[in-house]
Amino acid sequence: MTARTAAAFIAAVAACGGAARPARAPDLAAPAPALAAPAAAADPMSEAAILADARWLSDPRRGGRSDAADAGAVASWLERELAAAGLEVHTQDVADSGGQQNVVAIWRGSRAAPALLVVAHHDHIGRRDGVVHPGADDNASGVAVALAVARDLGRRRHLGRPVVFLFSAGEEIGLLGARAYAAAPAWPLTDTRAVINLDMVGRRFLELAVDRDAAVGVVGLGDDAAVAAATERAAAAVGVALVRASPALLLAVGQGWRGDDWALRRPGLPAIHLSTGLHDDYHQPTDTADRLVPAQMRRVARLVQGILVELDRESGSSQGSSQGRGR
Repeated sequence: MTARTAAAFIAAVAACGGAARPARAPDLAAPAPALAAPAAAADPMSEAAILADARWLSDPRRGGRSDAADAGAVASWLERELAAAGLEVHTQDVADSGGQQNVVAIWRGSRAAPALLVVAHHDHIGRRDGVVHPGADDNASGVAVALAVARDLGRRRHLGRPVVFLFSAGEEIGLLGARAYAAAPAWPLTDTRAVINLDMVGRRFLELAVDRDAAVGVVGLGDDAAVAAATERAAAAVGVALVRASPALLLAVGQGWRGDDWALRRPGLPAIHLSTGLHDDYHQPTDTADRLVPAQMRRVARLVQGILVELDRESGSSQGSSQGRGR
Protein backbone atom coordinates (compact mmCIF):
# COMPACT_ATOMS: atom_id res chain seq x y z
CA MET A 1 0.00 0.00 0.00
CA THR A 2 1.49 3.33 -1.05
CA ALA A 3 1.54 6.29 1.32
CA ARG A 4 -1.16 7.98 -0.78
CA THR A 5 -3.36 4.91 -0.65
CA ALA A 6 -2.85 4.49 3.09
CA ALA A 7 -3.66 8.13 3.79
CA ALA A 8 -6.70 8.01 1.54
CA PHE A 9 -7.91 4.83 3.20
CA ILE A 10 -7.68 6.34 6.68
CA ALA A 11 -9.51 9.44 5.52
CA ALA A 12 -12.09 7.34 3.70
CA VAL A 13 -13.16 5.28 6.66
CA ALA A 14 -13.19 8.40 8.84
CA ALA A 15 -15.47 10.37 6.48
CA CYS A 16 -17.31 12.62 6.50
CA GLY A 17 -16.84 15.42 9.03
CA GLY A 18 -14.17 18.07 8.68
CA ALA A 19 -13.54 21.40 7.06
CA ALA A 20 -14.66 22.01 3.52
CA ARG A 21 -12.08 22.68 0.85
CA PRO A 22 -12.30 25.82 -1.32
CA ALA A 23 -15.03 25.67 -3.94
CA ARG A 24 -13.87 24.92 -7.45
CA ALA A 25 -17.07 25.10 -9.48
CA PRO A 26 -19.69 27.77 -10.17
CA ASP A 27 -23.04 27.89 -8.42
CA LEU A 28 -25.34 25.20 -9.82
CA ALA A 29 -28.70 26.91 -9.46
CA ALA A 30 -30.65 29.44 -7.46
CA PRO A 31 -32.52 28.28 -4.35
CA ALA A 32 -36.17 27.33 -4.75
CA PRO A 33 -38.74 27.62 -1.96
CA ALA A 34 -40.28 24.22 -2.66
CA LEU A 35 -39.40 21.13 -4.66
CA ALA A 36 -41.68 18.27 -5.56
CA ALA A 37 -40.88 15.25 -3.41
CA PRO A 38 -40.42 11.89 -5.15
CA ALA A 39 -43.44 9.65 -5.47
CA ALA A 40 -43.68 6.62 -3.21
CA ALA A 41 -42.11 3.53 -4.77
CA ALA A 42 -43.57 0.03 -4.75
CA ASP A 43 -40.15 -1.31 -3.75
CA PRO A 44 -38.34 1.13 -1.42
CA MET A 45 -35.15 -0.95 -1.66
CA SER A 46 -34.87 -0.58 -5.44
CA GLU A 47 -32.05 1.40 -7.03
CA ALA A 48 -34.58 3.76 -8.61
CA ALA A 49 -36.31 4.54 -5.32
CA ILE A 50 -33.09 5.15 -3.38
CA LEU A 51 -31.67 7.34 -6.16
CA ALA A 52 -34.90 9.36 -6.42
CA ASP A 53 -34.71 10.25 -2.73
CA ALA A 54 -31.01 11.11 -2.93
CA ARG A 55 -31.67 13.33 -5.94
CA TRP A 56 -34.46 15.19 -4.15
CA LEU A 57 -32.37 15.69 -1.02
CA SER A 58 -29.38 16.99 -2.99
CA ASP A 59 -31.21 19.11 -5.56
CA PRO A 60 -28.97 22.21 -5.76
CA ARG A 61 -32.01 24.51 -5.83
CA ARG A 62 -32.53 23.82 -2.14
CA GLY A 63 -29.21 25.40 -1.16
CA GLY A 64 -27.40 22.51 0.45
CA ARG A 65 -29.72 21.62 3.39
CA SER A 66 -28.06 23.98 5.89
CA ASP A 67 -30.57 26.82 5.52
CA ALA A 68 -32.99 26.73 8.47
CA ALA A 69 -36.10 26.82 6.29
CA ASP A 70 -34.94 24.05 4.00
CA ALA A 71 -33.57 21.97 6.87
CA GLY A 72 -37.06 22.21 8.32
CA ALA A 73 -38.59 21.16 5.01
CA VAL A 74 -36.34 18.11 4.86
CA ALA A 75 -37.13 17.19 8.47
CA SER A 76 -40.87 17.54 7.79
CA TRP A 77 -40.58 15.35 4.71
CA LEU A 78 -38.73 12.69 6.68
CA GLU A 79 -41.43 12.83 9.38
CA ARG A 80 -44.17 12.26 6.80
CA GLU A 81 -42.37 9.47 5.00
CA LEU A 82 -41.48 7.59 8.17
CA ALA A 83 -44.99 7.95 9.59
CA ALA A 84 -46.41 6.70 6.29
CA ALA A 85 -44.12 3.67 6.64
CA GLY A 86 -45.84 2.85 9.94
CA LEU A 87 -43.13 3.94 12.36
CA GLU A 88 -43.55 6.06 15.47
CA VAL A 89 -41.98 9.43 14.69
CA HIS A 90 -40.56 12.14 16.96
CA THR A 91 -38.52 15.29 16.40
CA GLN A 92 -35.82 16.72 18.64
CA ASP A 93 -34.59 20.30 18.58
CA VAL A 94 -30.82 20.59 18.27
CA ALA A 95 -29.29 23.51 20.13
CA ASP A 96 -26.86 25.86 18.36
CA SER A 97 -27.69 24.35 14.96
CA GLY A 98 -29.60 27.26 13.46
CA GLY A 99 -32.99 25.69 14.02
CA GLN A 100 -32.27 22.19 12.74
CA GLN A 101 -34.04 19.13 14.16
CA ASN A 102 -33.29 15.46 14.57
CA VAL A 103 -35.97 13.15 13.20
CA VAL A 104 -36.35 9.89 15.11
CA ALA A 105 -38.46 6.93 13.98
CA ILE A 106 -39.10 3.90 16.17
CA TRP A 107 -40.08 0.38 15.19
CA ARG A 108 -41.06 -1.16 18.53
CA GLY A 109 -41.13 -4.73 17.29
CA SER A 110 -42.81 -7.58 19.10
CA ARG A 111 -40.18 -8.53 21.67
CA ALA A 112 -38.60 -6.91 24.68
CA ALA A 113 -34.97 -6.64 23.56
CA PRO A 114 -32.34 -3.91 23.32
CA ALA A 115 -32.92 -1.78 20.23
CA LEU A 116 -30.71 -1.35 17.19
CA LEU A 117 -29.94 2.26 16.24
CA VAL A 118 -29.45 3.25 12.58
CA VAL A 119 -28.06 6.77 12.05
CA ALA A 120 -27.66 9.06 9.02
CA HIS A 121 -27.18 12.84 9.16
CA HIS A 122 -29.49 14.89 6.96
CA ASP A 123 -27.62 18.23 7.05
CA HIS A 124 -24.81 19.44 4.81
CA ILE A 125 -22.48 22.45 4.65
CA GLY A 126 -24.85 24.32 2.34
CA ARG A 127 -23.90 27.51 0.60
CA ARG A 128 -20.32 28.74 0.93
CA ASP A 129 -19.22 32.04 -0.61
CA GLY A 130 -22.40 32.08 -2.66
CA VAL A 131 -21.81 28.59 -4.03
CA VAL A 132 -24.15 25.68 -3.35
CA HIS A 133 -22.73 22.38 -2.09
CA PRO A 134 -25.51 19.85 -2.81
CA GLY A 135 -24.14 17.03 -0.64
CA ALA A 136 -25.39 14.13 -2.73
CA ASP A 137 -22.96 11.64 -1.25
CA ASP A 138 -22.46 13.59 1.98
CA ASN A 139 -25.00 12.63 3.12
CA ALA A 140 -28.09 12.39 0.95
CA SER A 141 -26.84 8.90 0.09
CA GLY A 142 -26.86 7.80 3.74
CA VAL A 143 -30.29 9.31 4.38
CA ALA A 144 -31.76 7.67 1.28
CA VAL A 145 -30.34 4.28 2.27
CA ALA A 146 -31.54 4.51 5.88
CA LEU A 147 -34.96 5.66 4.71
CA ALA A 148 -35.19 2.72 2.30
CA VAL A 149 -34.44 0.28 5.12
CA ALA A 150 -37.00 1.97 7.39
CA ARG A 151 -39.70 1.91 4.72
CA ASP A 152 -39.00 -1.73 3.94
CA LEU A 153 -39.22 -2.62 7.62
CA GLY A 154 -42.57 -0.84 7.90
CA ARG A 155 -43.82 -2.63 4.81
CA ARG A 156 -42.62 -6.15 5.66
CA ARG A 157 -42.75 -5.92 9.48
CA HIS A 158 -40.24 -8.75 9.61
CA LEU A 159 -38.15 -7.82 12.65
CA GLY A 160 -39.19 -8.64 16.20
CA ARG A 161 -36.42 -6.60 17.76
CA PRO A 162 -36.91 -2.82 18.19
CA VAL A 163 -35.11 -0.60 15.68
CA VAL A 164 -34.61 3.16 16.03
CA PHE A 165 -33.74 5.34 13.03
CA LEU A 166 -32.00 8.64 13.84
CA PHE A 167 -31.83 11.18 11.02
CA SER A 168 -29.50 13.62 12.74
CA ALA A 169 -28.99 17.33 12.23
CA GLY A 170 -25.93 19.52 12.69
CA GLU A 171 -23.35 16.83 11.97
CA GLU A 172 -21.25 19.13 9.82
CA ILE A 173 -20.95 21.69 12.63
CA GLY A 174 -19.81 19.40 15.43
CA LEU A 175 -21.95 16.24 15.52
CA LEU A 176 -24.57 18.35 17.28
CA GLY A 177 -27.58 16.19 16.48
CA ALA A 178 -25.92 12.98 17.62
CA ARG A 179 -24.72 14.69 20.79
CA ALA A 180 -28.26 15.93 21.47
CA TYR A 181 -29.62 12.43 21.00
CA ALA A 182 -26.95 10.94 23.26
CA ALA A 183 -27.95 13.43 25.96
CA ALA A 184 -31.70 12.76 25.60
CA PRO A 185 -32.28 9.58 23.58
CA ALA A 186 -35.75 8.57 22.42
CA TRP A 187 -34.76 5.01 23.33
CA PRO A 188 -32.35 4.59 26.27
CA LEU A 189 -28.78 3.99 25.18
CA THR A 190 -28.51 1.56 28.09
CA ASP A 191 -31.18 -0.47 26.27
CA THR A 192 -29.57 -0.15 22.82
CA ARG A 193 -27.64 -3.10 21.39
CA ALA A 194 -25.58 -1.43 18.65
CA VAL A 195 -25.27 1.65 16.44
CA ILE A 196 -24.95 1.55 12.63
CA ASN A 197 -23.93 4.92 11.16
CA LEU A 198 -24.26 5.60 7.43
CA ASP A 199 -22.18 8.45 6.08
CA MET A 200 -21.17 8.82 2.43
CA VAL A 201 -22.28 5.45 1.05
CA GLY A 202 -23.09 6.37 -2.55
CA ARG A 203 -19.89 6.07 -4.58
CA ARG A 204 -17.39 3.43 -5.65
CA PHE A 205 -15.19 2.53 -2.70
CA LEU A 206 -12.26 4.88 -2.15
CA GLU A 207 -12.25 6.47 -5.59
CA LEU A 208 -9.13 8.47 -4.71
CA ALA A 209 -6.96 5.35 -4.62
CA VAL A 210 -8.66 1.96 -4.88
CA ASP A 211 -11.79 2.81 -6.93
CA ARG A 212 -13.49 -0.50 -6.27
CA ASP A 213 -17.07 -1.59 -6.68
CA ALA A 214 -18.98 -3.64 -4.05
CA ALA A 215 -16.75 -2.65 -1.12
CA VAL A 216 -17.50 -0.65 2.00
CA GLY A 217 -15.23 0.80 4.67
CA VAL A 218 -16.23 -0.06 8.23
CA VAL A 219 -14.97 1.35 11.52
CA GLY A 220 -15.64 -0.37 14.84
CA LEU A 221 -16.08 -4.06 14.03
CA GLY A 222 -13.66 -4.86 16.84
CA ASP A 223 -16.05 -3.35 19.40
CA ASP A 224 -18.21 -6.47 19.68
CA ALA A 225 -17.60 -9.98 18.34
CA ALA A 226 -21.29 -10.76 17.77
CA VAL A 227 -21.90 -7.51 15.90
CA ALA A 228 -18.78 -8.17 13.81
CA ALA A 229 -19.95 -11.69 12.96
CA ALA A 230 -23.43 -10.43 12.04
CA THR A 231 -21.93 -7.75 9.79
CA GLU A 232 -19.61 -10.24 8.11
CA ARG A 233 -22.46 -12.68 7.43
CA ALA A 234 -24.61 -9.91 6.00
CA ALA A 235 -21.77 -8.65 3.80
CA ALA A 236 -21.09 -12.14 2.48
CA ALA A 237 -24.76 -12.61 1.61
CA VAL A 238 -24.83 -9.32 -0.33
CA GLY A 239 -21.40 -9.78 -1.91
CA VAL A 240 -19.80 -6.74 -0.29
CA ALA A 241 -16.15 -6.70 0.76
CA LEU A 242 -15.59 -5.04 4.15
CA VAL A 243 -12.47 -2.91 4.54
CA ARG A 244 -11.79 -2.43 8.24
CA ALA A 245 -10.27 0.23 10.45
CA SER A 246 -10.37 0.57 14.21
CA PRO A 247 -11.44 3.62 16.23
CA ALA A 248 -8.07 3.47 17.99
CA LEU A 249 -6.22 3.80 14.67
CA LEU A 250 -8.31 6.80 13.65
CA LEU A 251 -7.71 8.48 16.99
CA ALA A 252 -3.99 7.83 16.70
CA VAL A 253 -3.81 9.65 13.35
CA GLY A 254 -6.11 12.49 14.40
CA GLN A 255 -9.13 11.30 12.46
CA GLY A 256 -11.47 10.54 15.37
CA TRP A 257 -14.77 12.31 15.99
CA ARG A 258 -15.54 12.80 12.30
CA GLY A 259 -18.89 11.03 12.27
CA ASP A 260 -21.99 10.70 14.43
CA ASP A 261 -21.01 7.25 15.67
CA TRP A 262 -18.31 8.88 17.82
CA ALA A 263 -20.91 10.81 19.80
CA LEU A 264 -22.79 7.57 20.48
CA ARG A 265 -19.91 5.13 20.94
CA ARG A 266 -19.37 4.32 24.60
CA PRO A 267 -18.54 1.31 26.80
CA GLY A 268 -21.15 -1.35 26.31
CA LEU A 269 -22.59 0.20 23.14
CA PRO A 270 -20.72 -0.94 20.01
CA ALA A 271 -20.93 1.37 17.02
CA ILE A 272 -19.98 0.74 13.42
CA HIS A 273 -19.50 3.39 10.74
CA LEU A 274 -20.15 2.42 7.12
CA SER A 275 -18.80 4.53 4.26
CA THR A 276 -17.68 4.09 0.67
CA GLY A 277 -15.09 6.76 1.36
CA LEU A 278 -13.63 9.98 0.05
CA HIS A 279 -13.50 11.26 -3.52
CA ASP A 280 -12.60 14.48 -5.30
CA ASP A 281 -16.14 15.82 -4.86
CA TYR A 282 -16.07 15.63 -1.04
CA HIS A 283 -17.37 18.94 0.38
CA GLN A 284 -17.42 20.38 -3.13
CA PRO A 285 -20.15 21.93 -5.30
CA THR A 286 -19.65 18.92 -7.58
CA ASP A 287 -21.01 16.42 -5.03
CA THR A 288 -24.10 15.96 -7.20
CA ALA A 289 -26.59 13.13 -7.65
CA ASP A 290 -25.46 12.29 -11.17
CA ARG A 291 -22.19 11.00 -9.67
CA LEU A 292 -23.86 8.58 -7.27
CA VAL A 293 -23.77 4.84 -7.99
CA PRO A 294 -27.31 3.45 -7.49
CA ALA A 295 -26.13 -0.16 -7.38
CA GLN A 296 -23.72 0.68 -4.57
CA MET A 297 -26.43 2.42 -2.52
CA ARG A 298 -28.72 -0.56 -2.93
CA ARG A 299 -25.92 -2.90 -1.84
CA VAL A 300 -25.37 -0.83 1.30
CA ALA A 301 -29.12 -0.81 2.00
CA ARG A 302 -29.18 -4.59 1.70
CA LEU A 303 -26.09 -4.81 3.92
CA VAL A 304 -27.76 -2.76 6.66
CA GLN A 305 -30.95 -4.75 6.28
CA GLY A 306 -28.93 -7.95 6.60
CA ILE A 307 -27.16 -6.74 9.75
CA LEU A 308 -30.54 -5.95 11.33
CA VAL A 309 -31.86 -9.41 10.43
CA GLU A 310 -28.77 -11.13 11.81
CA LEU A 311 -28.94 -9.19 15.09
CA ASP A 312 -32.68 -9.80 15.30
CA ARG A 313 -31.91 -13.52 15.33
CA GLU A 314 -29.54 -12.92 18.22
CA SER A 315 -32.46 -11.74 20.38
CA GLY A 316 -34.78 -14.62 19.49
CA SER A 317 -37.05 -15.87 16.76
CA SER A 318 -38.57 -13.28 14.47
CA GLN A 319 -41.81 -15.23 14.26
CA GLY A 320 -44.85 -13.26 15.23
CA SER A 321 -43.30 -9.89 14.42
CA SER A 322 -46.25 -9.08 12.15
CA GLN A 323 -48.04 -8.10 15.34
CA GLY A 324 -45.22 -5.69 16.24
CA ARG A 325 -45.63 -2.60 18.34
CA GLY A 326 -44.31 -0.19 15.70
CA ARG A 327 -47.68 1.25 14.71
